[in-house]
Amino acid sequence: MSTTDTYTVTSEQNDHGCVTVRAHPRNATFHVVDYADESDRERIGDLPAGSVVKLELSRAGRRGNVWCAESVHTAHTDGGE
Repeated sequence: MSTTDTYTVTSEQNDHGCVTVRAHPRNATFHVVDYADESDRERIGDLPAGSVVKLELSRAGRRGNVWCAESVHTAHTDGGE
């Protein structure tokens, strides 16, 4: 199962590669812990909290709220960039 949606980064990427995002408009929270490739990991890792991204997410495991970003596309940032 994978889904593409627009999300806001609520917690920047930590030392373990985890980013927390909130879906629009549902406000559901997702913990992204895996990435399709290193460029996606770097792309989302450069984003500050408040950035808006379009992500394709798939489950990274059977349990818990952990997800794999299959694709990462920056929409815009809180700073108006």
